[in-house]
Amino acid sequence: MTTQVVNAFFHVFFSLYFLDFSPGAITGILLYLPVNYLIFKSALSEGYVGSTREIGYIFILGLTTFALFEYFGPIVMQISLLLSIIYYFLSVKLIHK
Repeated sequence: MTTQVVNAFFHVFFSLYFLDFSPGAITGILLYLPVNYLIFKSALSEGYVGSTREIGYIFILGLTTFALFEYFGPIVMQISLLLSIIYYFLSVKLIHK
């Protein structure tokens, strides 16, 4: 989700900066931003995410992962997946304790 929001802001910013048309800006404004807003809103109302602060943390982590992926390549996704699995099992173990 974070990559879609970043992509939307990237295309909109550079469309305005260069005063040039970008199809990605239209997609970002009409699709990515509204859909991700609805996802975040539903996640909050259904209790999947505890607060807007938690959404902010998730956004920052996603943005960092995306930036590292752009810089280092696919190894970042493999490491992120491994850490996500470890985090999941640790959180389940702590919750059911």
